[in-house]
Amino acid sequence: MRIIIQKFGGTSVAKPENRSMAVQKIISAYKSGFRPVVVVSAMGRKGEPYATDTLIDLVQSIYPDTNPRELDIIMSVGEIISTAVMANTLKSRGYDAIAVTGWQAGIITDQNYGNADVIDVKPSYIMHAVEQGKIPVVAGFQGATESGEITTLGRGGSDTTAAILGEALNAESIEIYTDVDGIMTADPRIVSNATVIKHITYSEIFQIADQGAKVIHPRAVEIAARAGIPVVIKNS
Repeated sequence: MRIIIQKFGGTSVAKPENRSMAVQKIISAYKSGFRPVVVVSAMGRKGEPYATDTLIDLVQSIYPDTNPRELDIIMSVGEIISTAVMANTLKSRGYDAIAVTGWQAGIITDQNYGNADVIDVKPSYIMHAVEQGKIPVVAGFQGATESGEITTLGRGGSDTTAAILGEALNAESIEIYTDVDGIMTADPRIVSNATVIKHITYSEIFQIADQGAKVIHPRAVEIAARAGIPVVIKNS
C-alpha cells in the first residue's frame, strides 16, 4: 500500500477556494494510486474565527491566567474544526473521508502542555480507515497523554504531526503544502528575485528551519531524517 502524507497549513484551508485546490491535490494523489493521509492546521490566522490565536484570545479575555491544560483544550479545537470541514469537502466530491483527532490517530505525548513531545504513535485507527478505502483527515498540532489529557505540540506542530505519522505509517513521502513555491533562497515576500532550491539535505533544511525559516518546523525535519522519508514542499 502506497501511503502518502499531505499536510495543509492554515492558509490552505481557510477559504472555500483554497480548500477546493487542496482537495484537488488529495484527489489527484488518490487517483495516482496513493492512499493519502491528510493532516490539517486550523483555518486561517489571528482574527479569523477559527484560528488558534483567535481561540486563545477568546479564553484569555475571560481569564488571562488560563491553566495550560485548559489552554491546550481550546487550542486543539481549531484543527478539529478543519478536519470536519475538509472531510466533508472531500465527501462533497464523492470521496469517503473521515475526520480524525490527534488522539484518535494514536499520537501519545508527555504532559508538557503547550509544547508536548510525542513519545509513541499507535496508528491502527488510521490504518483501518485506509484499508477500508477511506481518506483520513487528521487534526495536526495535537495528541493526548497516556491518561487521555489533550496536549498540543507547539507552534508548527502540524508539520510534526505529518512527519510522525509518515514514520509510523511507513509513508513514501511527506508533502507540506504552504503559500510559497518551496524552499527558497530568501523570503520571496522580502526578496523579489528569490528562487526555489530544488533539492536540499535534511541537515541543511534543519539549519534553515532552526534559525527561523517558517516553511517547515525543525522537529518535523528531524523525524523525517530519522525515518529516511523524503519531504516535498509545495505551493497549495
